[in-house]
Amino acid sequence: MSIMSQTEADVKTASDQVADTGAEDEAKAKIVSWAKSNFYAAKADRANVERTWYMNMCFYRGKQNVAYRQQVSMVTGVGGQLYIPPAPYWRSRPVINRIKPIIRSELARLTSQKPTANVVPATSDDRDMFAAQAGEQIWDSIFRDKKVAAVVRRALWWNQVCGNAYIKNGWDPDAVADGVGKNGESLQGDICFDAITPFHLFVPDIREPDLEKQSFVIHAMLQTQEWVKLNHPEAKYNTGDRQNEVLDDSWLDILGAQVSRNRKSVLCLECWIKPGKFKQFPSGGVYTIIGDTLVQSTKGWPYDHGKYPFAKLEHIPSGKFYTDSTIVDLVPLQREYNRTNGQIIESKNAMAKPQIIAEKGAIDPSKITSEPGQVIEYQPGYNKPEQMRLEPIPSYVPQQLDRIIQDMNDISGQHEVSKGQVPPGVTAATAINFLQEQDDSMLSFSFASLEEAYEKLGFMTLSYVQQYWDAPRIVKVVGEDGYFDSLSFKGSDLRSNTDIRIEAGSALPTSKAAKQAFIMDLMKMGFIDPATGLEVMEMGGISKIYEAVQVDVRQAQRENLKMAQFAKNPEMAQMAPQLVPVNSYDNHMLHISTHNKYRKGQAFEMLDDVSKEIFEQHVQMHVAASMGGQTGTNSIEMMKDGANVPSDPFQGQAPPSAPDQAPTQFGPTTQSKIQRGGEA
Repeated sequence: MSIMSQTEADVKTASDQVADTGAEDEAKAKIVSWAKSNFYAAKADRANVERTWYMNMCFYRGKQNVAYRQQVSMVTGVGGQLYIPPAPYWRSRPVINRIKPIIRSELARLTSQKPTANVVPATSDDRDMFAAQAGEQIWDSIFRDKKVAAVVRRALWWNQVCGNAYIKNGWDPDAVADGVGKNGESLQGDICFDAITPFHLFVPDIREPDLEKQSFVIHAMLQTQEWVKLNHPEAKYNTGDRQNEVLDDSWLDILGAQVSRNRKSVLCLECWIKPGKFKQFPSGGVYTIIGDTLVQSTKGWPYDHGKYPFAKLEHIPSGKFYTDSTIVDLVPLQREYNRTNGQIIESKNAMAKPQIIAEKGAIDPSKITSEPGQVIEYQPGYNKPEQMRLEPIPSYVPQQLDRIIQDMNDISGQHEVSKGQVPPGVTAATAINFLQEQDDSMLSFSFASLEEAYEKLGFMTLSYVQQYWDAPRIVKVVGEDGYFDSLSFKGSDLRSNTDIRIEAGSALPTSKAAKQAFIMDLMKMGFIDPATGLEVMEMGGISKIYEAVQVDVRQAQRENLKMAQFAKNPEMAQMAPQLVPVNSYDNHMLHISTHNKYRKGQAFEMLDDVSKEIFEQHVQMHVAASMGGQTGTNSIEMMKDGANVPSDPFQGQAPPSAPDQAPTQFGPTTQSKIQRGGEA
């Protein structure tokens, strides 16, 4: 066997590198071709949907005399342009925009409440329960710091006008989180939120409503050439104008916006491909194409949660991926409303300046004006000019306006009560609340979609914390009693407790007057003291009262989980009175009620007899303490001595009112456990 010289080896290596480079360039070119072809195909599939979006935006903005002209695009093969058809000078085309108040009212109802989020512990272990509480506080802190509510409001505007919107939630490794280090230093990488318009997100199957079931998602963006040269100088692109490839500027022209034709843009495609959907991408991945160049590629899914980093907001279900907007059904009524008003104005103008009948050559028409007391001269020998007889406009024409308004109210689900007006003859508060709930029920699908979006955002956020927070970060938290503090967390502290749940119906709007009436009822029944009621009366503090009651309920629920675990560890069962004591500060009645609810469920029925007996003894100790005023220790001694207590502490009567609550459950002890990574 001959041995190659060093020069020959160098030549061979360089040749292999050239071959490898050629193969790599060919693979990149195929990815770019695949992304662009799928992008334009997805855009062509929803051409008619985009036409509706443009029309909706114009009607919301008050440009309601607009029409759509079909055109053929050289790139996608479809397209069109918005324009305002010309009309005679005497034609009256008033625009009385009744669509904008309807959309503003829906936005106000959708954004009036922040949904309540809770993290479900992965197990009943104390460390997981403390980590779940930490997850709730992390989500609440990020929600405030990143101004997620403002991002949701921007997305909801697109959701109401176009029927669809998205919120992007991902990890930006290039971002710098200021002042979050353990010693106040800045750390690299941060969680980001952004509102995405429906024009910038593309999917392959418009018949599939679920975003997660799409085989790929393309996030299309436009960047200036200066930005591309600064951040990706290797990118090659066509220097032509690409501004209209995502969002057509014709609707901006209709609105009177000055669109610079000299500012050239570059099309950027961010492709998210699910694993197992395409032969050329078996493990999925994320690919970024700028112009004609692949500038970033990630094989495999980058996030541990395995979902698209987009939360979808839907409005009116359509059975397809793109849902509808209320404006779609309001556009014909708005056109007719404007047309009818125009006819009334034209009739008024005709009556104020009637037409004149005269023989040809009798008068000079250009000299006739609307001047009061004007003298009109006519040629001798001709008949005197006279006014044309005009009939008054029929009464049913103005009445049609009221019918159109009623139809718009029915379609939008906004009647008198939604606008602060009480229907005639309705005086009972219960009836008024019922009518308000009926109007809100038409938005139930939108509220459910909003809560699902919040749930997905919370889950992805906690997943990013667990995946990327490899160093402790400072999180600003607010305790249940209102205290402010800064705690240090890292991703491992969550211990896979990222299952965040949004309480169903918590996003629904609530009336301030109804809250105040509810607090007054609680004060009258003695459930809360007047001082507490007055404290929360003006600040919408229903959740504070609820959280105070939940302190005892959650404590009892944790005891249920602990006692249920004794079935797996007989040695711990013998120490049940010490491990799950009855304390002097317990709200015994709430504990008894919570334990009995658990004992009526299927989970309790599956326990062994020993565990069931532990529950029975624990409940009896609460009963003894509630009836005899005994402390937890004395109750345990009574059970050891075989003291007999009745099984029903209430004996058919309602439980007494709850006393003042114990200290909050997330005190310094819990904080120290989380700071140590959840170790007991």
